[in-house]
Amino acid sequence: MSDSPLWSTDLGALHIDTDANQGLWGYLWLQTDKKTFKEWLNESLTGLAAIHNIELTRKLRRFHKDFYERTLVTLRDKVQADEAFVYHPVPLTCMPLVMHATRFHCEAPDAASCEGVAALTVPHPDIPEWQQRTGSIGFASPHLGEDGVRVTRSYPADSTIMMTSVTYHWHTPPGIPDVCLRGHHDDPEVIAAAVEPLDDFARTLRLPGSAQ
Repeated sequence: MSDSPLWSTDLGALHIDTDANQGLWGYLWLQTDKKTFKEWLNESLTGLAAIHNIELTRKLRRFHKDFYERTLVTLRDKVQADEAFVYHPVPLTCMPLVMHATRFHCEAPDAASCEGVAALTVPHPDIPEWQQRTGSIGFASPHLGEDGVRVTRSYPADSTIMMTSVTYHWHTPPGIPDVCLRGHHDDPEVIAAAVEPLDDFARTLRLPGSAQ
């Protein structure tokens, strides 16, 4: 039950597991109450400020508070993500890098017939195709199988900002949910520097109860 469009007392359950390095990755509760969110944000920002050796100003606190509040609403209510994770090494002066994971059922017999895999490389309909750059590679997972793909896309968010997104999708056998991991950032250099850790993180994802 939600008390408001943002806060909720229903904390839900973990839909996707990971044993990723907690020094690099933090868990972002998509269902949380105001008190818990405030405590998490304060602890997270204080720790990251110490790691990055910068002063945690009021302006920086407000920037991150506003960002995460918008992100919670978007991922929970619009994207309907199952889980979200924060990549810690991004400096506090930049937009945080949040990766969200979503499960969905696809009964296609193979990856070539999976509409989700094909859709990742389709140009965004609202952006001229010549302004978009897309690249994809096969991406196997020790937990989610060989039928995976990693797609990177660059596209203009407005006249001054070029967004870069990274999406991983694994097509699983019928009856087992496919898994999609996605995130985006307004600094291509952040994504470029994070590709190897992102790949390592993506390989840790697994469905709860699945064989290890």
